[in-house]
Amino acid sequence: MHAQHAIIEALRAGRRVRDTSFDAIYPEDVRRVSARFWTPVEVARTAARWLASEGARAVLDVGSGAGKFCIIASLNMGQRVTGLEQRSTLLEAARTASSAYGASTAFEHGTLETLDPAAYDAYYLFNPFGENLYPIGEQFDTTPELSSLRYSHDLSIFEHWLDYAAAGTCVVTYHGFGGRIPNTYELKRALPKGSDYLRLWKKVRPGFADSHSLERNHTVMSCRR
Repeated sequence: MHAQHAIIEALRAGRRVRDTSFDAIYPEDVRRVSARFWTPVEVARTAARWLASEGARAVLDVGSGAGKFCIIASLNMGQRVTGLEQRSTLLEAARTASSAYGASTAFEHGTLETLDPAAYDAYYLFNPFGENLYPIGEQFDTTPELSSLRYSHDLSIFEHWLDYAAAGTCVVTYHGFGGRIPNTYELKRALPKGSDYLRLWKKVRPGFADSHSLERNHTVMSCRR
């Protein structure tokens, strides 16, 4: 409990916390894949600062996994952060960790189809759909449906969300999300962080796009629909 209290105080004060220290709250199978699947502490802290600076009030982590981003963002922003996750075992781990860290979070069990995107003014994505394309041995487990068809389906839904989002909506990506960013969004911030780039996009005008941007590793490319 003393170690958890120290981590809580450090996160709220903006001090550095090691990933191994934060991850100690999780079961061994969750800790073991942290570097591959869960957002690093420093990446989450930076993303939370960016979202707070844009006035985001209802943040959704798409594919929240063990809840690491949600917990850190909540403690840094001082507000509730919501996660969407399809694995019940990870939801249990996320809720247990969030309670231990005293974070204000909500974890929803389901997929994109189960949520109303209008309830959120900001989204965080750590390549949440990419696991659909991993070889079976590299997936977290085979509990949910994972396939190239599901990958395309989820991308299509989230791109639809982006098209219909209100002006002012923010999107933070880490390792991208595999889809297209409409040119109604402006790239506000980009920073090499951890093992890739962290980017903040903001919808600066309503309506539909006539072109898009694609995030590819360290570059952003323009493309037509």
